[in-house]
Amino acid sequence: MSNVISESIQAYNQVGFFVGAFICLGIGGFILGNAFYWRVHALRASGTIIGVMAKAGIYTPVYSYAQGGQTHLAKSDTGSSSVRGKETGRVVPLMISAHNPTEAREANSYLFDVIGIVFFVPGIWLGYVALTAYPVTRMTWIVAVAMVVYLAERGYRILIPKAQRVSIEEWKKQHNIGETTIDLTEVKPIENVVSAPDVQQAQQAQLQSYKKFAPLLGIFAVILIAVGIYQSVKITRLEARGLRISGEVVRMKEEYSSGSGGGDYVYYAIVRFRTEKNIIVEFKDNVGSNPPSHRPGDKVTVLYLPGNQQQDAIIDRGIWWNWAIPAIVFLFAAFVLLILVGMLRKSTVQKV
Repeated sequence: MSNVISESIQAYNQVGFFVGAFICLGIGGFILGNAFYWRVHALRASGTIIGVMAKAGIYTPVYSYAQGGQTHLAKSDTGSSSVRGKETGRVVPLMISAHNPTEAREANSYLFDVIGIVFFVPGIWLGYVALTAYPVTRMTWIVAVAMVVYLAERGYRILIPKAQRVSIEEWKKQHNIGETTIDLTEVKPIENVVSAPDVQQAQQAQLQSYKKFAPLLGIFAVILIAVGIYQSVKITRLEARGLRISGEVVRMKEEYSSGSGGGDYVYYAIVRFRTEKNIIVEFKDNVGSNPPSHRPGDKVTVLYLPGNQQQDAIIDRGIWWNWAIPAIVFLFAAFVLLILVGMLRKSTVQKV
């Protein structure tokens, strides 16, 4: 009975990780795909901000741009409560929607790319944990089916009754989607919406914060790149000159790791194997997790370098998963660099 309860709990956790991975990868993939579609198919033009459309404290820039010898207007597909970068007369490179000439976004903005990465990377990690921390058993499928049935039932309950549903066209109209005209009476210079001293004060405060955090982000990015290079060199050496041999997990090492939730324990596998020279070696795997990804007695494949087997040995998870750690580190480094580049660009614009 206790084994059934334990397997059920593990299966529930595993399916939960799968659901989280599916959601994060779905959202991240959609956002990244949309951003990629814009960069490939959008029309390029230089636009000038003629004002903003203000609604509930959100300011959406409106641009004037020339295309085909004519002047057109386009509204940004994003808005914010910040007044920074929305000064009337500011010239910015634009990407114009290939399907709607009145919809645009700034070509040098990587907001959607960053948001997509923020969702996509955790999705990869959740999927990795679901596949490696738990075995896929019959209980996994039972819990998965039960969870699908539960989610379907809850989704059916929150569906809007058919009589109260609006048509797709009405929904687009309510959310101003697909509009091909812009009401100029709603467009006002940001300087008229917010007083000029307030605009300048907000710009100065933002510029000071950039000066404060830019060096820290730069140092953090350098550290991440250095770690990524170190891990890449290690994996490259192992894949090129390493030997693979059978090993066994002899125990799990528990280590405390601080986190946003006040801290938690991470479990690392201690693996024992015998080298080609009949030397018995034990090492701690460099990947830890909670729940533990292995159990004492598990058989694993060890990848190690002859002559330095204790320091360079790892559990061989296949070439793709072996490269997961440096790949994730480089992704986070790219994420930090994108933020840093955006901050430097915007601070340069403000100085001008």
